[in-house]
Amino acid sequence: MRRYFARLSIACLSMAVGAAAGPLGCSEEASPAGGDSVAADAAADSAAGDAAQADAMADAAGSDASAADASDPDGVDATAQDASDAAAADTSDPDVDWSDLLDPQDTGSSDTGSDTGGGSAAPVGQLYAESPDELYRLDLATKSFAKVGKFTFNKNPGEVTDIALDQDGSLYAITNDDLFTCTVEGAKCTWLAALPSIFNGLTFVPKGTVSPTEDTLIGISQDGAWTQITFAGSKVSLKKLGTYANGWLSSGDAFSVEGIGTYATLKGKGNSDSLASIDPKTGKILKVIGETGAKGLYGLAWWSGVFYAFSSDSNVYTLDVSTGKASVIKGIQAPTGIKWWGAGVSTRANGTPK
Repeated sequence: MRRYFARLSIACLSMAVGAAAGPLGCSEEASPAGGDSVAADAAADSAAGDAAQADAMADAAGSDASAADASDPDGVDATAQDASDAAAADTSDPDVDWSDLLDPQDTGSSDTGSDTGGGSAAPVGQLYAESPDELYRLDLATKSFAKVGKFTFNKNPGEVTDIALDQDGSLYAITNDDLFTCTVEGAKCTWLAALPSIFNGLTFVPKGTVSPTEDTLIGISQDGAWTQITFAGSKVSLKKLGTYANGWLSSGDAFSVEGIGTYATLKGKGNSDSLASIDPKTGKILKVIGETGAKGLYGLAWWSGVFYAFSSDSNVYTLDVSTGKASVIKGIQAPTGIKWWGAGVSTRANGTPK
């Protein structure tokens, strides 16, 4: 997901992956932060194409920001941050040995109280990362990325700004203009609907948060707005649930895993991107964990006890959940010159029973 731009959210899914998605039966919960619903006809012409995301996000920067209070220990005024900033990992401890990741330490979750070890069932799906035009799978056994494929579209092609996986491991993707479902073999994307707004972050949050029965798709705007995305047929409705607030902006991604919690990368304060825990119902910041020491963290994911961050300058990091500090993964084989724009895992990546 290109981390400098904006993204999305879906409530109560009963979604089909593949050629054509049927109507979803969705019930909207009352939003803690309130917000208007807006429907967009998918038949409307979308301005797809290869327009630079920086321009598109500049247009989106004026999005509504909620007044929801967020815990913010430093109180520094926000400043806009250039999405092209190079990653600047903390040089005091820049590398992490891959062997450490094969036996990860348990880390506590601030919004669930659960440890981040394995669940009672097999994890759903795998860890995926993407550039604007290609989808990759992180292979932990070989310490490398396996290319799933170049994104192809049956309608309205564009640059993919982020991806998200639901409880069944079905993968969804967004461009600046449209929502798609994509195969995890071949990266073939089927158009679902036009988007009324631009998002630079995308994640599902588990059932029992926004919806009591279904995962909910959340789009995250550059200004930190947390928006529920629902669709039926080819029509999309957006409902703003809240915002990061207090000058914090979206660096570009978030993840939400049952039994682990909801986390996001932020920018707007300090000298680098920060890691924070988030209330999945409202988008409110529960805790700013700390600065990562790196910039342009457009992808964020969790797998087997480890927090992974993907930067726009090709780096892959682990993040310390206690301090937020980023460490470059030593020995990983990332595609040469790739620009990571997003990452995603299932809401049941922890193996939580359905």
